[in-house]
Amino acid sequence: MRQASLLEDDHGRLAGVIPAMRAAMNRAAGEDESGRKLLVDRLNAVAREVGVRLTTGSAHALSKDTLDKWLNPNDRDHTPGILAVAVFCAATKDAGALRVLLQSIGLDVMTQEDRKHRDYGKACLAEREARKRKKRLEETI
Repeated sequence: MRQASLLEDDHGRLAGVIPAMRAAMNRAAGEDESGRKLLVDRLNAVAREVGVRLTTGSAHALSKDTLDKWLNPNDRDHTPGILAVAVFCAATKDAGALRVLLQSIGLDVMTQEDRKHRDYGKACLAEREARKRKKRLEETI
């Protein structure tokens, strides 16, 4: 068994993940205060629909003040949980915050366009393999 090295693992990307997530959420939320009030309503509606609780304590719904704390880059005490981030991404239809989180551990979000390219590539590979099988069959005829 080999001893693990503290120098091999690059966990430095995790250090800035919360500020980067907040920045992504800020971009998705927009600057308009009335839009953010509507966003609170959408977040609460999505959370109710999927049965996720966005707040702790006795509050049953997310308030505009709590959303502002989540989005404040200088607030270290009010960080949204992973389910709250997922609800936020669903409500805004912007996966930027999840993308930041995933990229901090070396992963990424696949977009619809990425899926099309993946499926096209798979179809090309399957077509090439089918041509090879066809050629092998033709050689035996």
